[in-house]
Amino acid sequence: MSRIPLATTDQMPPEIAGLVAAVEEQTGDSTALRALAHRPDILGPFAQFYWNLQTTGQLDRKLIELFRLSIAQINQCRNCLAGRYQDSIDEGLTEELVAALPDAENSPLFTEREKAAISYAQKMATDHYSVGDADFARLYEHFSVEEVVELCVDVAQFIGVGRMFAVIDAMNVACEIPGAQKVAAATS
Repeated sequence: MSRIPLATTDQMPPEIAGLVAAVEEQTGDSTALRALAHRPDILGPFAQFYWNLQTTGQLDRKLIELFRLSIAQINQCRNCLAGRYQDSIDEGLTEELVAALPDAENSPLFTEREKAAISYAQKMATDHYSVGDADFARLYEHFSVEEVVELCVDVAQFIGVGRMFAVIDAMNVACEIPGAQKVAAATS
């Protein structure tokens, strides 16, 4: 049970109740949003920020999923580990790639661009002080400045938000991101 009481929709402004209902419909659960709904002034802008970052960015969805899942493996986030976004599957994300993430640096399954991003994300999630000039030089071999900024923001929010939800015990109990059912069926 969440360490922050879960708001009911009658306690929320209509726009936040609508957001919670949409997430509930899409994923089957809205536990995490209900915990944050006590501060609609924070949740509303954050949800818009997150949506824009995920849908209007320059990085491809498969790449984002690779480093998101790499962080989820380190954070041991049940929600993130269980879900797969359909657009990343459409771009080539496979369970073989997900299984290879812990040793991505040595795997022939990943491009050099993917390895650079995954390595950066793994370092940020385990020991951010170990990220140095050489890591950024490597990123700039494969990414524009704008893409590096987006990568940094994506990684930071995946680490921070995932850990926050774990600490407040507001993990969705049934986070089935669209596409996860297809992945589960394909791997069973």
